[in-house]
Amino acid sequence: MKNDIRKEFLRKRLNLDVSLYEKYNQVIYEKVLEFLSNVEFNSIAMYYPFKKEVDLLKLVGVLKDKDILFPKVIGNNMIFVKINSFSDFKKGKFGIMEPSGGPYGKEIDVYLIPGVAFDKKLYRLGYGGGFFDKYFSKQRTGLKVGIAFDFQIIDKLLVFDYDIKMDKIITEKRIIEGD
Repeated sequence: MKNDIRKEFLRKRLNLDVSLYEKYNQVIYEKVLEFLSNVEFNSIAMYYPFKKEVDLLKLVGVLKDKDILFPKVIGNNMIFVKINSFSDFKKGKFGIMEPSGGPYGKEIDVYLIPGVAFDKKLYRLGYGGGFFDKYFSKQRTGLKVGIAFDFQIIDKLLVFDYDIKMDKIITEKRIIEGD
């Protein structure tokens, strides 16, 4: 079931018209900026967009006074690494751009998290590797914000005990918040 949903939503995202992709990216970027302006934070973890995920890389130039981190896969685990510039990146294990360097030694305040799909109860469906779920099973602090296009939101995902829940989800049409 999860694999069928994953395939369907990846296909939808990859087939998104370029002009709509750019338009929705800009709207989501502005919503994320507005959201961050109301949050006190020193560090933020984000992601390098892959397979037409929402592109928030412009945040790197705007949040110069913050520690900005990106995920890196090592074996079966994921760490977050602080970056100084885009020259810190190279292709990683799954073809996703990853930073060089070691794990960030402090707590991370805000996480911007991509997904293949999310549900209205704030659960996330990723690519199936479980990297975010494993990471957040050990790391319980920090505000988890799912980032997606609105067509990636479904009523209900099949959820297991290890699946992580977001604190909110930001799309081009709405912000979905927890109870």
